[in-house]
Amino acid sequence: MVYDVIVVGGGHAGLEAALAAARCGQKTLLVTQRLATIGTLSCNPAFGGPAKGGLVREVDALGGYASLGADQAATQCRILGETKGPAARATRNLVDRKTYSELARAYVAQCPGLDLFEGEAKKVLAQEGRVWGLELVEGQVFQTGALVLTGGTFWNGRIYHGLESQPGGRIGEGPATHLKASLESLGHRVGRLSTSTAPRLWANTINYEGLVEQPGDSRARPFSVLSGPPRNLVSCFLTWTNPKAHQIVRDNLKFSIIYADNPVSSGPRYCPSLEDKIFHFPQRERHMVFLEPDGPDLIYPGGLPTGLAPATQQAFINLLPGLEKTVIARPGYAIEYDFSDPTLLAPTLESLLIKGLFMAGQINGTSGYEEAGSQGLWAGVGAALRASGSEPFYLKRQEALLGVMLDDLTVLGVAEPYRMFTSRAEWRLLLREDNADLRLGPVAEKLGLLDKARQRLLAEKQAGLQKGLAILRRLWLAPERIQELVRKYPIADKDSLTEGAILAGDFLKRPSVKVEYLLGERPELAEIPPTALLTLETEIKYAGYISRQEKEVKKLANQESLDLPKDLDFKVIPGLSREAVEILGRTRPLTLGQASRLRGVTPASLSALAIYTRKITAPRGVA
Repeated sequence: MVYDVIVVGGGHAGLEAALAAARCGQKTLLVTQRLATIGTLSCNPAFGGPAKGGLVREVDALGGYASLGADQAATQCRILGETKGPAARATRNLVDRKTYSELARAYVAQCPGLDLFEGEAKKVLAQEGRVWGLELVEGQVFQTGALVLTGGTFWNGRIYHGLESQPGGRIGEGPATHLKASLESLGHRVGRLSTSTAPRLWANTINYEGLVEQPGDSRARPFSVLSGPPRNLVSCFLTWTNPKAHQIVRDNLKFSIIYADNPVSSGPRYCPSLEDKIFHFPQRERHMVFLEPDGPDLIYPGGLPTGLAPATQQAFINLLPGLEKTVIARPGYAIEYDFSDPTLLAPTLESLLIKGLFMAGQINGTSGYEEAGSQGLWAGVGAALRASGSEPFYLKRQEALLGVMLDDLTVLGVAEPYRMFTSRAEWRLLLREDNADLRLGPVAEKLGLLDKARQRLLAEKQAGLQKGLAILRRLWLAPERIQELVRKYPIADKDSLTEGAILAGDFLKRPSVKVEYLLGERPELAEIPPTALLTLETEIKYAGYISRQEKEVKKLANQESLDLPKDLDFKVIPGLSREAVEILGRTRPLTLGQASRLRGVTPASLSALAIYTRKITAPRGVA
């Protein structure tokens, strides 16, 4: 059987990759060990949060699925980081795990041009540096023009409860054990990483009296432009660890694979296990625990991922307020798994060694549904372009949070599971949640990823934003009108001071003034789509900062856009140190901007590289 694109793995990366390739018009096959587990949430029952919410919005802007599924399966929606400004503002949806997976399977099953097959990948088939097929353990061979490998923690996965372990890619599911040898035979470097997940608790054994309640937020915006208002059906609750619980963990560290005598993998720094928290922060007397509903019967205690033995987990959990009589429904566990060095990938996530081979998700050393899903989508796009013979398409750091992540992975690599943060983006004020569709919608249209509904909504938002900006920059407000607004809305006294008439746009720049306070000033303002209003306010309120970042982007454009020849011999470049030659030769950066972010490449080396590149690429006769 021949397919344009084959995707291995039915998790968040594989799901998005297969859907994207099919949306691009390529005949696509999704191969996964169990069709019944497509779209399963292996860890926490939530999407979004700082930077992660931005990735989900970017998935939506590119026509992906996770945004829509997270809205439809939501049980609680919240806004995080709102007081830290628009660059840090983040959406987070608690979801019903079972509902999300059911919706994902149904969505994939009805996607035109996408076939599903249950089986395990055995070998990547390549010849003369190019992929031509995939062999399964069951014996089938499929031919393809491009292959995307995902698979999460299943690659040689091993699950740990204390020091006891068993093979597994997820609790109750076997690992995928064959592709490591195949990848290494093609020249890819394979290493080991680890992570852990929290236990699940029986909800009816928790005493919520005295715990801090966290309800949903009715002001939260959905992830997808196709979704309705936020769904707030449940509340979360807060509790805390304490010194007695910490002592139990401390006494049992030597029985956790995370702190065993010979750990063979690196764990996540930014989603640490309870063991890590207590080991690295011994001065802390307590750590916050979020009790999040995980379906109708279970609670996920966010903040308690652990690889300790089940009996130890039960002992320290029963020392926490509200959890004195709580019973564990399923213990937490640690898991080790294989990953492939992402510095051997281009920013399209295509192998630098084997044309047509793409990788996405935890196989690239990342953690999180959002990181996996957005990578998968972009790998699916790249695979579709490769299969159709089209030129590759690159996302830059200044264009998307996804572009930042792709650049970080392929240029810097990973020594531990990578998690996306807003702080990783130099131009984060340009890469906000609220403008993801404006930034990436035109890209998605060009690539054929957007359905007609998203195209229409994008056009309406673009038009509404331009109209609103034009009105507010021309509309004058008299002092007496401002006082009327002050009496009607909670506007701070200091923000109401004016010596005369003021432009509405300038008035909106004041901290306590919101755009909705001005909608009654002109009928046309009230007609602007709600999705455009937050962007409208942000563009006006932070115009100076946004302009400054846009100038910084333009200033660095020459450096970032100077393409380095793919066959450039770094050994012959005068002025390059031996270390720079080794680093550049190993990583093969595509642009001078990528080279500038490599550890060990000095400014002097960059200057030599730029001079030499311009010299050999200049038209003949041009000095």
